[in-house]
Amino acid sequence: MQTFTTLVFCLGLALAYGSPTGRVPCSDLTGTWRNQLGSNMTVTRIGNSHKFTGRYNTSVESTAGASTISSDISGQVQPVAGGSLVAFNVLWNHGASLTAWVGQCLVCDGQEKLYTTWVLRSVQIPRKRWMSTRINQDTFWRVDENQATALDGNVNVPTSDVLGNWKSVTGDSVEITQASEQGSLEGLHKAPGAANGATVYGRFDGNQTYTALGFAAANDQYIRGWAGHIYNSEDRVMETSWLSHKFSNLCNDPRKYVEYGMDYYSK
Repeated sequence: MQTFTTLVFCLGLALAYGSPTGRVPCSDLTGTWRNQLGSNMTVTRIGNSHKFTGRYNTSVESTAGASTISSDISGQVQPVAGGSLVAFNVLWNHGASLTAWVGQCLVCDGQEKLYTTWVLRSVQIPRKRWMSTRINQDTFWRVDENQATALDGNVNVPTSDVLGNWKSVTGDSVEITQASEQGSLEGLHKAPGAANGATVYGRFDGNQTYTALGFAAANDQYIRGWAGHIYNSEDRVMETSWLSHKFSNLCNDPRKYVEYGMDYYSK
């Protein structure tokens, strides 16, 4: 009888907390995740915040040897009833191209899964910028709960290029209040007419001809991710492609509320 009682108690803990470590499913993404193409990302939560950082190893090669390179990743997770909203970004080759993922973490078939939509943006000359953006989907599942951190290293552009209050013609604004020499940025996003903003977190890099920015904004209602480039710091124009995601508790339709857009921001 004692053995049976202990078994029931342990089963109850597993159902309540979802993992041997007592972690609530989808509340903390720390660990390694793999997608349907075999790409891996290993991330670690930053303190007690909803932000995370880590490394992304792609299995997809647009150029020879790309799959042997790992890149810094930064993102946010926003817990909601039934799961969490998720957004993260990776800058490839100092931002010559960059990818922003948005989506959600949901337990389906007894497994934590990240259902994401991504937008990839590449540096292009003016007459070819219409072809600079690609959109597709990835689904990730948890492999383990090991931690990883981004590599330290200075970026190639001054922080002054990204700091400031960026506004679009629609009234949307992204105020970047902090930018480090290691490439991280923080700030606040406000949609047109919104009383409260959403926390912004992301990365930037570049070279003498462009600055690349990948960042996400999250609150308990939505999560949005941007991929953008500034081609001339004197013009103070940031060209972006973005994705927005609202939570769906449907395992058969987890991307029900996804929106895509393009905005030019100036400061």
